[in-house]
Amino acid sequence: MASRNALSLTRIRSTAAMQTLYDGAAKSWQGGIEKLGFPAAYDDLIRAANPPTGGRVLDAGCGSGALAEVFLNRTGHAGPLDLLDLSPQMLAVAGARLPGARLIEGAVGDETAADTDYDVVLCAHVIEHTPDPQASLRWLHNRLRPGGMLILAVSRPHWCTTLVRWRWGHQSFAPNRMVGMLNAAGFAKAQHRHFPSGPPFRVSCGYIAIA
Repeated sequence: MASRNALSLTRIRSTAAMQTLYDGAAKSWQGGIEKLGFPAAYDDLIRAANPPTGGRVLDAGCGSGALAEVFLNRTGHAGPLDLLDLSPQMLAVAGARLPGARLIEGAVGDETAADTDYDVVLCAHVIEHTPDPQASLRWLHNRLRPGGMLILAVSRPHWCTTLVRWRWGHQSFAPNRMVGMLNAAGFAKAQHRHFPSGPPFRVSCGYIAIA
């Protein structure tokens, strides 16, 4: 019964509805995730991934630019950085926080959004909001050059996730299932990494995979 009730909370919204929701949250988003400890969790994931420091980087569904900012601070990356988001307001916040980045308005899964030869793709808490997460993973794979790295964060099952789902209506995936989905999307060496503590540990999990 608990599983059935949790499933009933999942209500994937349209792209237009998600844009409206994130536009409304843009001004307070960064402060909120900082209070919850997500930048520290992202730093742990990027440290474990040990990504290349050169080349082109895409943050797909960048939000306020939190994951991209941590990536830059951890790696010292000075190459091209593209920020993709479906919310113009989120994209404006990210662009102001990360001057010099190229801003792309669009959604994960849109074949006309972003290029297809990135060395690193970052993606935090996006695919669980899409109608077809497996297709979204294939889209991320297709944005990478052969041998490129995906650094991903995805919601995982937990009672805290169920509470968050009341507002956002997203899905969640157990780590073993997500690793299997990454493999099915064409990635190699897919692995998961639990975040160290706090809300990030309870509601999500990190992943590293090679295209």
